[in-house]
Amino acid sequence: MRRGVQTILAIAAPLALAACAGPASLALGGASVVTVLDSGKTVSDHVMSFATGEECTFRHSLRGESWCQPKRSEDSGAQDNLVCYRSLARTTCYEVANKFETETRRTP
Repeated sequence: MRRGVQTILAIAAPLALAACAGPASLALGGASVVTVLDSGKTVSDHVMSFATGEECTFRHSLRGESWCQPKRSEDSGAQDNLVCYRSLARTTCYEVANKFETETRRTP
């Protein structure tokens, strides 16, 4: 139930600010909400990742790190220790289990 309330608040917050923004910024804000819920990255994160070839996400800056960081080597043996979850667009993997994901979305 708590996850549902968080999702509703994440969607409703940008809509509450609609009077303060133009249509273009409202559309970008709505698209960012959808992409954050699906991939964990905002639209700006995806654009910067594409432009730089690095892994850019706002979550890095929340941890006090730089926004964009070099992508990890896919050849490393660390892939065996990854915990992966399915979403609509792709599978997202983490080094540790994500406490915000459900077990039903976890891949074997």
